[in-house]
Amino acid sequence: MAIYFTNNTYLKLGTYDMSSVVISASINVNFDQLEITAMGDAAHKYLKGLQASTLSGSLYIDQAAIGAGSTRAVLDSLSGTSAAFEIGASGSTASSTNPVYKGSCFVNGYTPINGANGEVAQLDFTFDITAQTAPFPAVS
Repeated sequence: MAIYFTNNTYLKLGTYDMSSVVISASINVNFDQLEITAMGDAAHKYLKGLQASTLSGSLYIDQAAIGAGSTRAVLDSLSGTSAAFEIGASGSTASSTNPVYKGSCFVNGYTPINGANGEVAQLDFTFDITAQTAPFPAVS
């Protein structure tokens, strides 16, 4: 078993590398479950339906100008659109031990101002994946 220490998560949204502001990030690969149970079956049977995956995580809120790739400015520019994404557990270089998932997600909103007195400002996000390629390289 190859257990690893997570401290180099790679996240790219659109053309912006968001890795420097990532607190946590995950990809949830999921599919609709279509029931095809018929009379006489002893248990439920299911068929794989449409993909219903999500990209989620938490980011530090950086208020710099968009040229600097700030969290707020990047998400403002992508809100309401489908944006390309890439996510890797240990950097952007794909390998057999670091699959990098790529695809597009619908950036349906975020919270631009979020925080409590004395805490670091951060935001949580969950974007629906609209298209995804298998991880590269393929894991065998």
